[in-house]
Amino acid sequence: TKMAPAPGVQQVLPDGVAGPQATKSGGRTCGGPVDSSAVSGPEMHGDVCTITLQKPEADSRCGVKLGETRDGNWVIVGAVERGSLADRFPDFKSGARITAIRGGGQAYSRPTLRQAASLLASATGNIDISFKPLLDRFGFICAMDEFAARIETRDQVRLQNGELRKWQRRTGSVQAWRTYSARKPDKLRLRIQQGVPDPVRGFVWKAMAAARSPTGFRKQGRYQRLLEQVNAGPDAVGARLAAALEQVDKDVPRTMTGHIYFRTGDMQGQKALARVLKAYAVFDPGLGYTQGMSSYAAVLLLYMREEDAFWVFATLMQSCGLDGLYIDGFPLLHQYYDTWEALLRKTLPRASAHIQATLGPFLGLGRVEYSKMAKSGDPTRFALPGMYATPWLQSMLIGGGSPAPSALAPRIMDNLLLDGNLRVVFALCLAQLKLEQHELCSLAAEQLAQALKTLPTRMVSADRTANQLLEAAFGLHIKPRSIDMRRGGGSAKR
Repeated sequence: TKMAPAPGVQQVLPDGVAGPQATKSGGRTCGGPVDSSAVSGPEMHGDVCTITLQKPEADSRCGVKLGETRDGNWVIVGAVERGSLADRFPDFKSGARITAIRGGGQAYSRPTLRQAASLLASATGNIDISFKPLLDRFGFICAMDEFAARIETRDQVRLQNGELRKWQRRTGSVQAWRTYSARKPDKLRLRIQQGVPDPVRGFVWKAMAAARSPTGFRKQGRYQRLLEQVNAGPDAVGARLAAALEQVDKDVPRTMTGHIYFRTGDMQGQKALARVLKAYAVFDPGLGYTQGMSSYAAVLLLYMREEDAFWVFATLMQSCGLDGLYIDGFPLLHQYYDTWEALLRKTLPRASAHIQATLGPFLGLGRVEYSKMAKSGDPTRFALPGMYATPWLQSMLIGGGSPAPSALAPRIMDNLLLDGNLRVVFALCLAQLKLEQHELCSLAAEQLAQALKTLPTRMVSADRTANQLLEAAFGLHIKPRSIDMRRGGGSAKR
């Protein structure tokens, strides 16, 4: 299958490989694995990233294949060889435009293809590469194949425009929304599952959050007063909250780094996220702030004003009960572990049996029978799902060290606010696990643990779009009531 390049970009091929569309200058490659552990960066300045490759010898290969745009104005990254030195930088992907390159006593701003390829081939020591990454329609950094997979056809655009006009009528006013949601609740659920159009997504999220919040939950001026408390300093909030606010400052720069909003030079996205999280810590001092909460707030800020994002986030924590993922004792997290194990056993019994039989001894638990442990209230059972599923739940699949692809983030939030729980997360993980079941069931303990931890990263590929995975997930027909299990019962209804 031929993958269409991103608009205005020449398809890039390695030297000596024929293809339907070679680069204008024939395509140059400076690729291959390098035995070096020293890497630096990336440094971020607005939408420009800078990485440093440390090349020990002139004949060492960096792992970068270069091409250029059709107009010849930009050198682009055509591919990054797997396992190479350049592959260690997750933002350095195909489609990135090289803005500057420096090394070996040479420096070029907006280099030509020949200049960039020559420098990579001949320079030794530190090679600094500044680049603008390719962004998808949501503002997330992506590779060329990911970009091409998300390009809509003309008929798809026409269909989307027609749906958008209907959504604009539904969301034209608060009263219009209430009328539609009351008259056609089943149809509304189906439409939301199919994806809310970006232009009205923020309004729909606010409307769904408002429907779940108690009357008078949102108070005029409260958000500003919370920020005033935050800005008053540590003495005004107490030692415990002051520590939580410090943790926010540490976590925010690591949150959703693949989105341009949180990478701009003035760091307005990071500042807004920090304000929302700190205000919530003061709003709910019993919880404060815990790592992972930032992923939920970050997605909201992509579609709505800061104050609106705060109140929807507060609704998720309190009205939807997601604070139970983080408060002392982790009651909801433990309940969701039981939910996951019950759904896994019901939906994919072979995979469930292999995971228990393989990872139980690996964790020192012996051969695990999770359902019996749940019925007896044995807390050691939580170690099994906890070793891989915690970031799925606490970070909405899109945070942690192995996040799901960006295209899923808004769709997860659509359904989270629709259901009021993490049913969509369970469904997505089960759907992906079903696709990989045969391979996973052949893995030994360490490989199986790693494959489960990185499961979200494989949820979208050139062969499977976010829509296709979501269709498979909804096709499992997991009922909302199956998420609200009897305490310790370890059984799920589908």
